[in-house]
Amino acid sequence: MNRKQTTQSNKPLTRNEIKTFSISALGGALEFYDFVVYVYFATIMSTLFFDNSSPLASLILTYSVFASGYLARILGGLIFSHFGDKNGRKNSFALTVFLMAAPTFVIGLLPTYSQVGILASILLFLCRFAQGLAIGGEIPCSLTFIYEHAHKSRRGFACGLLFSGIIIGIFLGSMAGFLLTKFMSQETLYQWGWRIPFLVGGLLGLIGVYLRKFLKETPVFKQMKKENIKIPVNLVLKEYKFSLLQTASAIWVVAVAVTLYLLYLPNYFKTYYNFKSEDILAINSVAVLLFAFFIIIFGLLCDKFGAKKILNFSLFIFIFSSYPIFLSFSENNFTSIYLCYVIICVATAASTAAAMLLLAESFPTKIRYSGSSLSYNLAFGIFGGFTPLIATTLIQQTGSKSSPAIYMILVSAVALVFSMYKNHTVHD
Repeated sequence: MNRKQTTQSNKPLTRNEIKTFSISALGGALEFYDFVVYVYFATIMSTLFFDNSSPLASLILTYSVFASGYLARILGGLIFSHFGDKNGRKNSFALTVFLMAAPTFVIGLLPTYSQVGILASILLFLCRFAQGLAIGGEIPCSLTFIYEHAHKSRRGFACGLLFSGIIIGIFLGSMAGFLLTKFMSQETLYQWGWRIPFLVGGLLGLIGVYLRKFLKETPVFKQMKKENIKIPVNLVLKEYKFSLLQTASAIWVVAVAVTLYLLYLPNYFKTYYNFKSEDILAINSVAVLLFAFFIIIFGLLCDKFGAKKILNFSLFIFIFSSYPIFLSFSENNFTSIYLCYVIICVATAASTAAAMLLLAESFPTKIRYSGSSLSYNLAFGIFGGFTPLIATTLIQQTGSKSSPAIYMILVSAVALVFSMYKNHTVHD
């Protein structure tokens, strides 16, 4: 960073930056809560919405529905990014929150398998698919929006703050799971208690819709000369192939790390080590808060050292610590688990902050939304969504409870190769 950038970064945030950063982060938190609360109630959902003749099969079907929401991201991202690059980011930014809130509320009203049979499973699938469409447009749009509003010396911080807000959404989902399992009887939880977080989430999503009405279009998009790009994603595929692959490999790591360590582990501990739900959800909630804090710190470090160095740092941690971490889980020692979660949070926060900044700066303004959307949603949609299925299948096939670490190590190694192969061009 040069002296001019340092001086600029030391200046206080402008009023517009504060408003943009805070509303974007809050909206992301509300929307991501809606999306992830499903996984914290996966065991309950598998019982209520699928044939229970085989508990493991029901759980796998539940994770399959979870994966469908991720696959829908790809389609949603293509749709929203196309119009976002041609017509501006603001309208897409508000619409995605509404399209997330509506199906979340509907899930809280759905009949169960015992009431309507297979129709319950189909309706749940459709709701998750609709949520996936919204998320597919939301995350890349949020990233593009906040990156283009921030001063170049604060873009890492801005991206870190945005995703810290999104992680707070995961925390809220985790806390919803913890509080309900702690203070409700299992019978009440299965009868109607599980509906509460979905109904509340749907209503909270409307707050995000209202708040985003006050945001302005990004300055760089307004200044950009309108270029006749009929289909922006075609330009991404034609001229930015390596940028697409490089950023997708980095996002792949984030997708697997977040899904495996922050979303999958609570059910992993309950299924394979018989931990009490409230105990492991309490640990997970603390871990998510640590993650939200560390991601801001690493966002600031990205501004100082660059996204690539921070990304590579995180990849080495994943490669060398993932297997020992899973091995230590078998000790059933809460102190050991807490220490493992700290390592997980540091590595995941570093990779997330770096990957998101890398994603936004790797594409020019005219195709930034489309490029970041395609990269992000391919990585999360194909690889992130299937992480619980892959982890469960690995354990089932190998008989080793530590085998999910193999997947984490593999994706980190692939990302490291892409990261070190070639430097990327930073686009303002």
